[in-house]
Amino acid sequence: MTGKRRPSRAASVAFLGDRCGAEVVQALGPGAPPASCRGCGLTFAAPAEEALSGSRLLSRCLRCGLDRLYLQKDFSKKAGLWVFIVAAVLSVPTWGLSLVAATIIDCVLYYALGDATLCYGCGAVHRGFGRNPGTGNFDIHTQEAVDRRARTA
Repeated sequence: MTGKRRPSRAASVAFLGDRCGAEVVQALGPGAPPASCRGCGLTFAAPAEEALSGSRLLSRCLRCGLDRLYLQKDFSKKAGLWVFIVAAVLSVPTWGLSLVAATIIDCVLYYALGDATLCYGCGAVHRGFGRNPGTGNFDIHTQEAVDRRARTA
């Protein structure tokens, strides 16, 4: 997939609300209404139209403005884990064929699903944007550089 390919899904950004931590999904684009948190009712305005480039490539987070972003497959980690848990439980009666089936399902999903762009700082998930060549996969060293919280040994 190249950076020139236009994504087919609508652009949106999902993040955790400031007060209650509930997920908020903000639609993006011309005339997008403000999003409101289901947990606490706090309203979030859509990013300015100038923040959305015509090429639909992200260089900064639309939630916090940080320029440290990474790509990952747009698939629920919990759902992927459950596929392999079920396959592992069924592996004895199926003589391991369920593990082969789970691997094939995983490969099909890997190539069929699109990418999501995540922010190292606030964790916002940007969907519906093109693959920016300057954005790589997750890097633990970048995460540690951005996350300056005190840690225990």
